Amino acid sequence: MANNYAGNPIVLDTFTSDIDLGQTLFGDSKALFFIEAIEWQNPVTANDTATIYDGSGTRPIFNATCTAAKQNIQKKFGGVAIQGLKIKTGEVSSGIISILLSTSP
Repeated sequence: MANNYAGNPIVLDTFTSDIDLGQTLFGDSKALFFIEAIEWQNPVTANDTATIYDGSGTRPIFNATCTAAKQNIQKKFGGVAIQGLKIKTGEVSSGIISILLSTSP
């Protein structure tokens, strides 16, 4: 599978290079995203980690460590505005990241 930026949710499963969603979708690393939820699906082994940052690349907005293989971890945001979304190379050990955007800010 490959990263799917076209739908809602945005589904990411390839983390071999940095991902900058604002730049990819809008040509602006600090584009506003209104996020309902981020879910990390199917991490392979216990102690795998996933971290997603805001557009600055320094402030984590999602940071999780799985405690059991195939454990889904979800964080609800309730439509909060986040300026930019970045995933650095190596910051998602395994699995799929699903980002559900709000349809009304």
